[in-house]
Amino acid sequence: MYLKEELTWKRVNFIEYEDYPKLERGEGWKYYYFLMMDILLINVLIRKERNFVKKIEKKYDFIFSDGKYGAYSRKIPCFLLTHQLSFVMPKGLQVFSKPVDLWDFLYFKNFDCVFIPDYSSQKKSLAGNLSHPSWVNMLKHHYVGILSSLYDYSGDAHDEKIDFLFTISGYLLENKDSFVKKLLAEAASLPWKKVFILGDSNSSEILELENNITVYPSVCWEQRKNFFHRAEVIISRAGYTTIMDCAELKKKAIFFPTPGQTEQEYLALSLSEKNNFVFWVEQDPLNSLIMRLDYVDVLELKNSTQHAIKKIHTIISSHL
Repeated sequence: MYLKEELTWKRVNFIEYEDYPKLERGEGWKYYYFLMMDILLINVLIRKERNFVKKIEKKYDFIFSDGKYGAYSRKIPCFLLTHQLSFVMPKGLQVFSKPVDLWDFLYFKNFDCVFIPDYSSQKKSLAGNLSHPSWVNMLKHHYVGILSSLYDYSGDAHDEKIDFLFTISGYLLENKDSFVKKLLAEAASLPWKKVFILGDSNSSEILELENNITVYPSVCWEQRKNFFHRAEVIISRAGYTTIMDCAELKKKAIFFPTPGQTEQEYLALSLSEKNNFVFWVEQDPLNSLIMRLDYVDVLELKNSTQHAIKKIHTIISSHL
């Protein structure tokens, strides 16, 4: 939906296809039930993707798949983009880590190349063990560096700055309302300008609240880019896309992992240990986390999005 709205001026042919289920949802025993059922469903959807691609592959020069494991071809060059080569299994299921890694590898090897939006050095890596499994060298791959859609910006340098930008989205449905209320209450005690993006596409009402707080239900890509560039501090869930955005823009950030999302929990903990960002568990008061930002080492990356795009373009061109 968002891409259709953003790319109306481009010559793009959109084909809607069933998405993978949202892994690691639910609580208690339902969490494990949904996890197992969703993994089985993903396998079914991957086979459907493969059968679908077979029907249309002759129309195209190559395939670039963003995390769709079944979108590969034996007849034309195909490329996969993913940072998550290895999965962090939830508590009690770690015994399945190696079988899941093998399952991933068998799908990844169907592609001519896997592009990994991270750095080859684990010391500089943002995704850590997720993008550096022990078997990565058995795979045709390239570490390309980070990728962020926010890298090019031509906004007005005189735009009012945003002291704290809160972005609340992702798989937070079970506790989103209470979490947003908690954030709003704590943000109200801060004397600076605060902007919230709630990730709610069902509403369009912008709220101007007391204590210099503005709440947007959702924003378009251009507006999101504007907000991120104007923000002094980003406060967000620990999704890898947002982490790359903050790294690209050299922003200080406080990340809260979505409860039950093992990838986000791992990323937040890994990056906080490197002292690149502040890691937030819900019982931490916001004021204390903000004070910790003074001691964070903001990432200084040599090769960012522009370099990654050139590298991907060069590699794809060499296969055509």
